[in-house]
Amino acid sequence: MEKLLLGLGVGILFGFILQRGRFCMYTAFRDILLIKDLTLFKAYLLALTIQVVLIHLFEELGWLSVSVPSFLWLSAMLGGFVFGLGMTLAGGCSSSSYYRIGEGMVGSFVVVVMFIIAAGATSGGALRPLALLLRSVQVDMGENSATVSHLLGLNSWPLILILFIPLAVWLYLSHPTPPQRGWPWKKTGVLLGLVAALAWLASAWSGDVHYGLRMTGPSASLLFYLANGDLADLNWGVFEIMGVPVGGFLAARWNGEFHWRAPKPRRLMQQALGGAIMGVGAVVAGGCNIGNSLTGVGTLSLTSLVATIFLVLGTWSGTYLFFLRRAG
Repeated sequence: MEKLLLGLGVGILFGFILQRGRFCMYTAFRDILLIKDLTLFKAYLLALTIQVVLIHLFEELGWLSVSVPSFLWLSAMLGGFVFGLGMTLAGGCSSSSYYRIGEGMVGSFVVVVMFIIAAGATSGGALRPLALLLRSVQVDMGENSATVSHLLGLNSWPLILILFIPLAVWLYLSHPTPPQRGWPWKKTGVLLGLVAALAWLASAWSGDVHYGLRMTGPSASLLFYLANGDLADLNWGVFEIMGVPVGGFLAARWNGEFHWRAPKPRRLMQQALGGAIMGVGAVVAGGCNIGNSLTGVGTLSLTSLVATIFLVLGTWSGTYLFFLRRAG
């Protein structure tokens, strides 16, 4: 019951904020290249900064036990790049696809279905040997966890002060953007950072693995539960991802923005392919745009940092191939 209530609660909050902030990491990374706009990217950086400070504070207080995976450099590079390409075809990231279901977008529903199937096939099905092979290549860092701070020989707090405090000041002093639909980016970033930190506490309170917001693992677990009916697969994260479209629906209905919409068949096929590619890439990389780029980077994980860099490169490559090259 605790997993159900805490997972759904965090997921609904997450989906509501995503919808009102019109937040999509694919758009955030794409717009840097496509239209030279940093609005959503600033919201992402602000959310990341707030989460980094809070979860390390929670760990100092003994409320959390933050663990970081080994440095899986090869799978992070390949998986992140493939995921970025998939986002370009899908027209959104994993989290935005989930919340847009609540807005009535049929294409996003197809993306999520294919993402779930591909994530399940890669983590526990036919493609599992490929994922295991790629993830077997890693760097042994001895007794130290594979974090940026350990790589630099620093404690986490000095690194946070050096990197994130100046970033927070820059974001605070940034000029507001012109009027836009939804919330301003600063409000979106602050609330996303708070709910991302809250997710860590909720997972701990539920008795599940101490980890924050994530989409990939829970998506695969949902498929396994639907296929096998094993209640053990219903972890905290499954209820979290189930809450995201509910939160998106509540936000959309509240503001009169819920409408059933379906793309043309060709575009629907592109989105289906993009969702499948995202599912494969996310499992190989050990997470998607949320599990790696927000939650994982928040732990200063080297694997998540590398995966995020290559996720952005994959997004830019896809943007060039599918948009800029054609326009030229």
